[in-house]
Amino acid sequence: MDGFLDFIASVGLAIWTMLTLDSNTLGWFRTHPLNLQISATVAALAGISTLFGDSVVLFLNRVRGWRFLVTLLLNGVAMVLLYVLQALMIAVIGPLVVGHTPGLVPILRGVMLATAPMVFGFLGLIPYAGPAITRLLQAWGVLTLWIVVAVLFQAGFFSSLLITLIGWGVMQLLSWGLSRPVSWVGDRIWRVVTGKPSMMTGHDLLSGQMFMPLDAGFRAEGER
Repeated sequence: MDGFLDFIASVGLAIWTMLTLDSNTLGWFRTHPLNLQISATVAALAGISTLFGDSVVLFLNRVRGWRFLVTLLLNGVAMVLLYVLQALMIAVIGPLVVGHTPGLVPILRGVMLATAPMVFGFLGLIPYAGPAITRLLQAWGVLTLWIVVAVLFQAGFFSSLLITLIGWGVMQLLSWGLSRPVSWVGDRIWRVVTGKPSMMTGHDLLSGQMFMPLDAGFRAEGER
């Protein structure tokens, strides 16, 4: 029990370190024997909270039941894939900019840790203010990633900023690039599971959904 409480306290400290942009405390995290588990837990909490915050958009667009669950599941898978690709991009770009690399595993841990601001992604549920809060948290996430990159690569102000912006920019491009394939996969799964012609309808427009926008291109056969 004490070990579990210590782990929870370490997760809380890691989140606080990221939220306060305290690069000095990252030395503690780097030498912690459970740093991989801590960073994975932070990323999991961030992902769950983010998807919970996005769920209000699904409900407002009358996405219910199995369609709701499948949409959240696919968004979660897409989110994990995007962060892995971001870590890979940073692992490729970093050495080209600074001439050395801390290794892929430390970079992956750092990228997961930098998702800490999105632990508050559930605040996207707040009416009217939700979208603005989500954008603020995303910007905060870029700052935390910048801090992590600077520490991992022992890079200066501009070098770490360049690596961060390239990694973040590629992730944004991929998020939109993956939206159609992920939507297509969701549609196919829905057809197999339910036997109905389409999971997506013209009423499911999600104008702000990052990973899986449901658009009028997917319509039930009865609407065509």
